[in-house]
Amino acid sequence: MGLFFWNGLTSMSFASLRYLLGNITYAGAQFVIVILLNKFGSSAIVGQYSLGLAVTAPIFMLSHLHLRSVLIVDSSGKYSFGDFLGLRLITTALAFTITAGFCIISGLDWNTVLVIFFIGLYRIVESISDILLGIVQKEERLDQISISRMAKGLFSILIFILVFIPTQSLVLALLVMIIGWLAITIGYDARKARIYTSLRPLFNKRSLWSLLIVSSPLGVVLALMSLNTNIPLYAISYFKGEHDLGIYASLSYMIVACNVVVTALGEAITPRLARWHAGGRHKEFVTLLSRMIAMGLGFSAVACLIGWLFGHKLLTVLFSSDVAGELGLFHWLLASTMLVFISSYLWYAITATGRYKAQIPLFLCTAFTNGLCCLIFVPHYGVVGAAMGASSSLFVQMIGSVVVLYRVIGKARNREQSEAAA
Repeated sequence: MGLFFWNGLTSMSFASLRYLLGNITYAGAQFVIVILLNKFGSSAIVGQYSLGLAVTAPIFMLSHLHLRSVLIVDSSGKYSFGDFLGLRLITTALAFTITAGFCIISGLDWNTVLVIFFIGLYRIVESISDILLGIVQKEERLDQISISRMAKGLFSILIFILVFIPTQSLVLALLVMIIGWLAITIGYDARKARIYTSLRPLFNKRSLWSLLIVSSPLGVVLALMSLNTNIPLYAISYFKGEHDLGIYASLSYMIVACNVVVTALGEAITPRLARWHAGGRHKEFVTLLSRMIAMGLGFSAVACLIGWLFGHKLLTVLFSSDVAGELGLFHWLLASTMLVFISSYLWYAITATGRYKAQIPLFLCTAFTNGLCCLIFVPHYGVVGAAMGASSSLFVQMIGSVVVLYRVIGKARNREQSEAAA
């Protein structure tokens, strides 16, 4: 394991490591926010915040269409950055309209509605920043992306310390955070992106429609992935209420932290995997993927060991005695991080091959598995039942991803052999 871990690290550039640091800082900020909400608010406030994130995430993920990945791997030059930006502006506006509509018809209490509404505004800024940083990533300036994410993460922590703690107003803290994020997006992200391309959005119907057709399968996959992540939260909210939702959301940030590491490393290696697949370098493709999975399992093993040895003390210090009382849930979520690393890196590998449509049946199966298991387990086992549902869906995703990737690489090899024989 140590050799694989070292090989995984040495296969990454210094810029990739800085990119990882930026993502860890960004995720750490979200984790610190949850800690502050627990320490100076309540589990119910954490529940409101988590419900806002859970409601808006699938909507905005669908609107993203994962245009950033399409932009990065697109080497044909068929679409300009203006096409990507124009489509992102349209889909983001639609996503916020749907979010606002949900707020109106949901029947939730006024405070929760306001939290969801302002998280929707935050998602708008995040969405525009994402596509701007996409062109920066295509130029492989991961260091600039790292600076942007570190700035946003540290600013978010500062705002919750200065605004939420004295006022106890989650809505006010979100509002000030949105203003700060907008300033960073305009003052830094847009300025850096403008170095490489024009930031004028284009709205050519033919180009936008063509780009939508290309990217929509991946957008559906992202929405299904986000839905799959949030199904346990929906189930807890429905069957158990905001208090239990706050506890589960606090502890599930273990998985969120893993996802951030996965995202940073996955986005860093995706361009390389895409080039190797296109060039028929399947051995290097599989070797790098194996190293990244091994490194992820190493991270997960260390986290599990720390959690088993010091879990109760850590949860008491970081959160509260309420949260620390759910040690069984904590252990279950830590163990499931192994599945998170494996299934997520396999997904990045499939994405690098450009096989977007093949992922839709896979994630429909994982979402169905998650929903069915949560429906069965949450009423009887509460928050642990939600973790059981999430783990079951991750296992299905892992097995399905192996099958899809095996078939994709096998077909590519057969095609190359046929061409060579001809």
